[in-house]
Amino acid sequence: MNTQDPRQAQDKVPDPVSSERAQKGERNEGPTLERPERATEAVDKVITPTEVKELENDTRQINERLRTVENKLHR
Repeated sequence: MNTQDPRQAQDKVPDPVSSERAQKGERNEGPTLERPERATEAVDKVITPTEVKELENDTRQINERLRTVENKLHR
């Protein structure tokens, strides 16, 4: 069963198979994971964790601002 919206770009990750279905021998008919491109693999490994750290930092700052505003509201 494919629940992806056909208007969206296809992701590199196929639909996951539940462990129960996998134990029964069922497989997905969709695409398999793509191998990383050697030319971009090193850059991908560096950039992706950096982006995650930036998002975590942004989230932390937003939460701090939210706490400040909530504290002012409840005074």
